[in-house]
Amino acid sequence: MSKVSAIVIVKDGENLIKDCINSVSFCDEVVVIDAGSHDKTLDIAKNMGAKVYILESDNFSTLRNFGLEKATGEWVFYIDVDERVTPSLRDEIKNQISNLK
Repeated sequence: MSKVSAIVIVKDGENLIKDCINSVSFCDEVVVIDAGSHDKTLDIAKNMGAKVYILESDNFSTLRNFGLEKATGEWVFYIDVDERVTPSLRDEIKNQISNLK
């Protein structure tokens, strides 16, 4: 299967980041773009094995593009920190990617 990168853009999301990262654990890498958190978001993400980068910006497009630059997967999945991937969505994503070979 092709490599999938999940990209999470976050600022001060310590109460949300753990569940978000857990929901994309099927991805080959999780890239967290932190827009200047002042809470424990960075520590939580790092401890969960995410690749964490800091870019203090209020420009969503800049943050998104920075995440894309850091991702190494052939496929990129953007997810907001307050969103979760359901098991059925996870299975559909994996199925669709494996059918493209």
